[in-house]
Parts: sequence; structure tokens; C-alpha cells
Amino acid sequence: MSVSPFEEDQRDLRAILSDWPAPIESVHTMEETLRCLSRGPTPLILCERDLPDGNWKLLFQQTEALPRPPRFIVSSRLADDYLWVEVLNLGGQDVLQTPFVAREVRHAVECAWDTWQQLWAPKSVRRPPKRIANSAAMRCPDGATEPWPQLVPGEWPDPVERLIGRKRAY
Repeated sequence: MSVSPFEEDQRDLRAILSDWPAPIESVHTMEETLRCLSRGPTPLILCERDLPDGNWKLLFQQTEALPRPPRFIVSSRLADDYLWVEVLNLGGQDVLQTPFVAREVRHAVECAWDTWQQLWAPKSVRRPPKRIANSAAMRCPDGATEPWPQLVPGEWPDPVERLIGRKRAY
């Protein structure tokens, strides 16, 4: 869920996360957000620091009282060290500076999703969504491409096995 009074930020997020497998709901106020949250669990909230009817801290406090609270990412045009420390100390997931950088948004959203899944999803359905990218490769800042990882948590390769080229005997 995206919470921001700025339509430009909402539009940018929809574009960046257009291939995200879960729906991204866009709301503008704290009141709208609480109304949406009452319909069921929401894995993550990307919230602008200042809202017309409150701020990220008030909304964060409200969401922490939920049975399965969402992971919280705060966005701001002035994302300074103080905001970063405050968000993390209160239990938030991340801070993003606006205007958004696609790679940073994708990384923050995926980390928040994975964390929420590990905390709250039943083990039988605990699968992260397909990684988001417009193709099988993602553009790096230097212009090169790198494959987007398709691994599921718990199925990560053993680095020692990779180095020795065979399975370890335990």
C-alpha cells in the first residue's frame, strides 16, 4: 500500500512496481489507510513522512496494534540521517528518498515483503512473489545487466559446496 498526498509519487510508484504480483493500493490520507487496513492484512506500507491528517509516526503506531502489522517504509524528500535512525529505532523497515529511484524502491519493497512473509505467512503458503523486473535481467547502474535471483528462502546454495564443487558430507 502506498500512502502519499503527492500524486506524482503515487504515479512513480505504480510505474516502478507495475509488474509486482500483488496489487499496490494507493491512498492519500491516514484515514483512508486505516479504512483499507480494516479489510484485511497488508504486508507493507510505503508512507510519505507528512500526511494531510497526521504523519508516518501516528500511522505506524496505529498499524503496530494490528494482529499482523505491515512492514513500514517511510518516504520523504528530506530523508536525512535523523529520519533514518528514528524509523529504524521505532521498528520501521526502511527510508526512501523522493523522487524515487527504481532499484532502491524494488529492493526496499522486496525486503519488506520477505520480512513480512517470514513473520506472518503460514509456512504452507510462505512464498515470496516472483522477483520484479521488466525482463529476466535487471539494468545495473553501470549499464551492465545481471540476472535477477530466482531463489526461494531456504533454498539458498551453500557457499562452501559452491567453492568445492560438490555436496558436503555432514
